[in-house]
Amino acid sequence: MRLYIGFLFFILYLCWVVYRLFIKKDMRQHLTDLYALTFFIAIWLGIYYYIFL
Repeated sequence: MRLYIGFLFFILYLCWVVYRLFIKKDMRQHLTDLYALTFFIAIWLGIYYYIFL
């Protein structure tokens, strides 16, 4: 179950990026958020890789 929650948050992150890129078209104003979220997800992917594989 915990593994699926991580995937759910990753999918929500991708939805947020697609929304900002194609619908609102204001991603340049949110680049710091994009960098912070990308760094956060990269850390969690490393943790998931270390724990589950």
